[in-house]
Amino acid sequence: MENEETSGGIFHPLKELAQKIPSQKDAILVASFGRAGSTLIYDAVNEAMARSRFGISASAFQKITRDVAMDLPNCELRSGVVYKTHDYPDSLAGRQKVRGIFLFGSAEEAALSVHAQKAARSEDWVKLHFEHLRRPYRYDDLLQEDVLGFRDQCVAWMSFEGVPVLCLRYEGLWDNLDKISEFCGLEVRLPERRERAPKKVEPEVLERARAVYGPLDDELAKLPDCFVASPEFGSRLKLRDVADTSSNTKESQ
Repeated sequence: MENEETSGGIFHPLKELAQKIPSQKDAILVASFGRAGSTLIYDAVNEAMARSRFGISASAFQKITRDVAMDLPNCELRSGVVYKTHDYPDSLAGRQKVRGIFLFGSAEEAALSVHAQKAARSEDWVKLHFEHLRRPYRYDDLLQEDVLGFRDQCVAWMSFEGVPVLCLRYEGLWDNLDKISEFCGLEVRLPERRERAPKKVEPEVLERARAVYGPLDDELAKLPDCFVASPEFGSRLKLRDVADTSSNTKESQ
């Protein structure tokens, strides 16, 4: 992932200055456990934010209203800016004018996607992805344990009530567009729905991923496509019946 906080050269200080322009809109965090399709909703909400604040969604204005926040405890979240994160929500408790969207999908597919990125991109990309998810680098164990903490991410965000959080299943985005717009206070528009192309995966790799992440996917499948986070939902996932162990807790960061 490109670091939007440092990309853009000379534009960066101007962007920071422009982001400080007062806005009546809340800061919006788009969170996920990664490789789950969050870029689509992040881009859509950002486009809506730029259109709402400036009356136009041209690229230059979208650069002002978008940013990343991979270290939430140390991030200043500005009103009227849309942030992408893979961090945990704990530090948001008590913050004002902040709301979150947590996108979830298939943990199995997300793990397989990360598994493929080492060859498709680089090992450095994968290491940074682990870092963004607050996990020690354990790529070799990816198909043995939930080393990226998918379950912990879901429990944390789906339980969190420190700020308003809307939880969304990727496949249900289009059917819940009105609820998304209402939650954000924006007119959010999604691109035309397109089926994701199936990935070619070796049978042995698929079997290993399914053994680890299949139980979590079965539990996620029982949740609504769209709901406001509350302890009720997070508690449904707290009992670990996957090959995950205590080594995959936040204390291992």
